[in-house]
This record gives sequence, structure tokens and C-alpha cells, in this order.
Amino acid sequence: MTDGGEATPLGEGTWLIDLGFQGRPGVIAAFVLAGGGEVALIETGPTTTLPALLAGVRAAGFAPDAITKVLVTHIHLDHAGAAGPFARQFPQATVYVHPIGAPHLVDPSRLVASATRIYGDRMGPLWGDVAPVPAERVVTLSDGEPVAVAGRALVPLFTPGHASHHVAFWDAASATVFTGDVGGVRMPGTGYVCPPTPPPDLDVAAWAVSVQRLRDLGARRLCPTHFGPFEDVAAHLDQLLPNLDTFGRIARATLDAGGSQQELTARLHDEMAAALRDAPPSALDNLELATPSYMAAMGLTRYLTK
Repeated sequence: MTDGGEATPLGEGTWLIDLGFQGRPGVIAAFVLAGGGEVALIETGPTTTLPALLAGVRAAGFAPDAITKVLVTHIHLDHAGAAGPFARQFPQATVYVHPIGAPHLVDPSRLVASATRIYGDRMGPLWGDVAPVPAERVVTLSDGEPVAVAGRALVPLFTPGHASHHVAFWDAASATVFTGDVGGVRMPGTGYVCPPTPPPDLDVAAWAVSVQRLRDLGARRLCPTHFGPFEDVAAHLDQLLPNLDTFGRIARATLDAGGSQQELTARLHDEMAAALRDAPPSALDNLELATPSYMAAMGLTRYLTK
């Protein structure tokens, strides 16, 4: 168990921060970028891990109040839940986000209401406070238009599929792409790439286009938020869509047979467990934290029946 806050140098002015989500290493990452006299952040994680994020920034050798740009891949609470509290604590920071996600950072009430319907009384323990980001400190990204970030040109790539407002960030100088969730979820030390399929806007066709876009970059390294880095780029991406198709077939067969959400959840969990059968049990536990099978069941059901 860990409270997080560890900083791992990835080279070329980049550090991975393990946020120690729910006291476990290797579940949610954030990334510190530094260069050109600037410090920036990709992902904030949830507010429950904000102390670990700040400790990790310090462990990388920087003061949190030096961060002037915060970029989020999408507004799901495990990726951007702490954006508002971070902005409140550090008024020099500006938050960059997809245009569809921006209104929900400025006014997170609908996001919180939707999440509360799913998580109920677990909202606080999982995610903590969700606060607004002042509108004047939110910058909307444009697809393919580079942003000067920490001494490099970081290119936002609109990559829907997991979420309609998803952005991956391409750093050509280091041939690294920060994939958020569109590049899948993979636990350190394992080979299985799991497609996270939560509600409400899973789009399989769009996801296939996004994966091809990632392929076309010729990246040397993938940094998914759960939980990179990985350098076997082609092998990693080769798994993602077939594994998504497997989830879809399991969901279709279960629903066509009149199966319940509980049954679908169990079958998706069994698929994840089988894929990780040679890994330590902790890998499956962490995978379930990063992309719970009940959330996958909900998203697939909505997608197949909407």
C-alpha cells in the first residue's frame, strides 16, 4: 500500500507521478513536463489524490506553484476531478481541455450529478471535492493545433471512442503520446490491454479511427494514465480493438440471453481475470480500480441498447 507521490523520471523533461489511488500504486498517473523555464502537468487525478500529486511534483524537483499549464485528456473524475481544487489552490495555473469538456469544468454540477447516480455514497471516498475552474482560466484546445508547453510543442489529438471529449497529447520531440484512456488500460508488468468502456458516450467506430490515428504517429512510447509508460507500441495497440470486440461480443451474448447487469459484470471480470491469469493478483485488483467491470458493463449496455 502507498500514499503515492512517487516521481519516476522518463527522460526529456518528463516525470510520471504515481497518485497512489485508494492506497495502491500503479492505478492512476499524472505527468510533469518541464523545460524552457516552464512546468506543466498532464492530468490531475481526483481530489482524493491531490496531496500525492503535489508530493510527486515536489519529488520531481519542482514547486507546485511553478505549474502554469494543466492539460487534461478528458473530464472523467479519475483524470480531471482535482482540476478545480488545483486551480483554486494555484491561481497561476490555466487548464486546457477539449471544447466539449470545458463547460463541465466551469460548472461541474451535471458531471457530479451523473457520477453520484453511479457511485452514490462512494463519491467522497473515491473522488473527493469537485470544484469549478474559473471560466477565464479554462482554455479550449483545437485538434492538431500545437500548444507551447514546457519547452516543447504538444499537439492535442481529438480521439473519441472512450469519451466524445477525449484528447491525446503528442510530444513529437520525445516520440511520446499521452493517451489518457483511448489507448487502453494496462497494468505495469503485464501485457493485457483492457478497453475501458464506461457510460455515457462509448463509440466503437470512433475508437477504431482514434486508434489508427495513434498508430499513424509512429510513437516510440505510450503513456496511458492507467498506467504507463510502455514502449511496445505496435503490440500494445494491436490488442486494443480486438479486446474491445471481445467485450462487445460478451455483452451482446449476455444481453441477448436476457442476462442481468450483474451477470454481464461477472463475465467481463472473468475475461479480465483470464487475461491476467499469469500476473500477480494485485494486477487484477488494480485493473478493477482503473476500469471497474461494473462500469464496463454499464457502458456496453448503454451502447448496445441506445
